[in-house]
Amino acid sequence: MSQIQPYGTPETYQNAGVPAVPTYGGTPAQQWGPGYAQGMPAMMTDQRPVDGAVVAVAWVCAVLTAGYMLPWAVAVSRGKANHGAIAVIDLLLGWSIIGWVVALVMACQAHQVVAGPGAMNVVVAQQFTQPAPTPAGPAAGWYPAPDGAGQQYWDGATWTGHRAP
Repeated sequence: MSQIQPYGTPETYQNAGVPAVPTYGGTPAQQWGPGYAQGMPAMMTDQRPVDGAVVAVAWVCAVLTAGYMLPWAVAVSRGKANHGAIAVIDLLLGWSIIGWVVALVMACQAHQVVAGPGAMNVVVAQQFTQPAPTPAGPAAGWYPAPDGAGQQYWDGATWTGHRAP
């Protein structure tokens, strides 16, 4: 499960009902990403916070294996959400040059964007009404009676009991 680090102004997320992200010092633009200066949030990615102990273990493994585990060390250092998968690929397929290169490419790829500025799923349900049914016959009015005796009133759908001489 990946942890999402949102970027944008604290006000943006408080107004949206999302708790504010703790700040780590520096200017607001450094804390909240490059979109802060323009007044709009930047992209949110799947980048994880970097754990110093895991980074140290990864780099020690990379040095002790003469670069075999280098893709995993790079992925952990960059905070890649899929650094576990990169470690498994590197460990199991790194002996082939192709597997090692694939793991290194995965470690160096850009972080996946999980939400953009103002990203929100909006579902609009529109109700369509049926048009009024058109009458099967002529418009309402007085017409010659079907039985031939004078006139009878047609209401647009059926004959009524109203008669005229």
